[in-house]
Amino acid sequence: MSIAFAGNSIHRPSDTPLGRQLQQWIRRGRVLTAASQLAGYDADGLGYKTYRPDAVVIPADADELVALLTHANELNVPVTIRGAGTSLSGGPVAAQGGVVVHTSALKSIRTICREGFWCEVECGVALNQLDAALIPYGLFYPPDPSSGAVCTLGGNVAMNAGGAHCFRYGVTSNYVLGVEAILLDGSVHRFGGPAGGRGNWREDWKRLMVGSEGTLAAMSRFWLRLLPRPRKAWTFRATFADLVSAEHAVHSLAADSSFPVAIELMDPRCVAMVENSPMAVGLPKDAFLLVTEIEGPPELVDVRVHRVSSLLKQAGALQVEYSDDETQRKALWKARKVAGGLMGQMSPDFLVQDAVIPKRALANVLQLVYDEADAAGLPAVNVFHAGDGNLHPNFLFDSSDPAQLERVETISKRLMQRVVEVGGTLSGEHGIGNDKTAYMPLMFSEQTLRMQLSVAAAFNPQHQMNPLKVFSGRRYTGASSISDGMNAVEDVMRAVGKASGGSLFGDLFDEVDGVVCVSAGADASTIQNRILDSGLRFPLMMDESHTLADHLAATEYSPASSRFGAWCDNITGMNWRLPDGNVVRIGERVAKSTTGYDL
Repeated sequence: MSIAFAGNSIHRPSDTPLGRQLQQWIRRGRVLTAASQLAGYDADGLGYKTYRPDAVVIPADADELVALLTHANELNVPVTIRGAGTSLSGGPVAAQGGVVVHTSALKSIRTICREGFWCEVECGVALNQLDAALIPYGLFYPPDPSSGAVCTLGGNVAMNAGGAHCFRYGVTSNYVLGVEAILLDGSVHRFGGPAGGRGNWREDWKRLMVGSEGTLAAMSRFWLRLLPRPRKAWTFRATFADLVSAEHAVHSLAADSSFPVAIELMDPRCVAMVENSPMAVGLPKDAFLLVTEIEGPPELVDVRVHRVSSLLKQAGALQVEYSDDETQRKALWKARKVAGGLMGQMSPDFLVQDAVIPKRALANVLQLVYDEADAAGLPAVNVFHAGDGNLHPNFLFDSSDPAQLERVETISKRLMQRVVEVGGTLSGEHGIGNDKTAYMPLMFSEQTLRMQLSVAAAFNPQHQMNPLKVFSGRRYTGASSISDGMNAVEDVMRAVGKASGGSLFGDLFDEVDGVVCVSAGADASTIQNRILDSGLRFPLMMDESHTLADHLAATEYSPASSRFGAWCDNITGMNWRLPDGNVVRIGERVAKSTTGYDL
């Protein structure tokens, strides 16, 4: 979203008391209070939910951001940090009014270290800006949300963004080595750094910051892990007559040693939407479309081309096309890339959900989407990251019609209930924002919910930072309204309502999703024997004489962590026994989740 400023009016004294107060600390940056200026900040990519801020601040640099937060209590209004505003969950919006802090001016790429495979960047750096800067170094930053042309790294870290290629490469949290965070008192803290903070792994504050949606602190600077840029890539596009054959292809690709880096799927309704538009690419309108990709050294990926093509054909593909030519590869991706933009053109409003489910449940959940949308008389199209079960059902409607708005919200509720029933999670990469707060009690037990809320209370007990996000009861009621964090937790618990989720993990092995649940007392041979017949393996190296619990208690890293990540990158969830003897569930059984704080 671009904002035009007329002349030097942005530097004139503000005509509101709040604006004049802000101008005491924001002297080189901008303070916006005119209605015409604020209009560009009243929504994010969700669009139909609008909240007008009382003022917008554009700090000139990190020092002005620190100055603003140092005096936050004096403002006595909510403070919401905002990047490019491309969020799809109602995240960087002033749901309770107050000040929106737009970080677009903090856009310096400070360091690129080719030898160490890391970079240091400010929060306002756009994803495509970083990618262009890394090309001469032969490096790249893997997370690739579809808004990459404009979205900022600050927003990506706040929401733990993913993208099409996170199936193989992982999400933002897998690449954040360090975070510079500014708390509400203006204090600046560096969590981690170029080495990832390995010296103090037991208190991995940087990981807690990732996906915290601006509710804990303002993040001004990051140290990010980089990878060598792939030397060659092949893109494949295949069509299928039905979901059964498309699912078969997804499962075959996900488990195959050809190592696809992306597996994307579009349903016939989405394909027809593209083909009925000026962006048509000549696909059959009644087919499922699958796009997958392999990349790496030419001598490795070239020999895998026939294997991937064969897997697609064996699964029942009607047509398989593939190319390593850059122009043709873009053409093969085109239908998938343009789908999101077309939805905004075809309907006054659309709501996209972001649940992650076990891949076996795809047909079950997709049928619910069709049944509910058809019964409500609302168009629904589906495009999703099939490789890791991350669904993106899109519901098209007109928010000016109260009946349509009520119907789409009812569909969302039923969808989220089904997602939880099949073992999924509410969000994989878009975050909770204020769009999915009503469903959070479905995910947590009462004790786990209290633990989640205690995190926010420790950093921000009055909920001045981005209130009404992640948990609905996080309402700001004034600078002196709450005396301590425990009162804050109990107040929110009452507002959120009864928690009904959080059932403990039990014995499980799902070879389709590549997830196994074992006892903390299991050793390497126990884990390997459990999954032996599947052809899968646990990637981290373990000392045969020690249990899983021993390894987790001793260190977060294994000798294979440089390739496969830390222990926390390979454990999706666990049962915790608390000091009082109670056992709670932390995390999920699916590959990725941005549902609450990462404990």
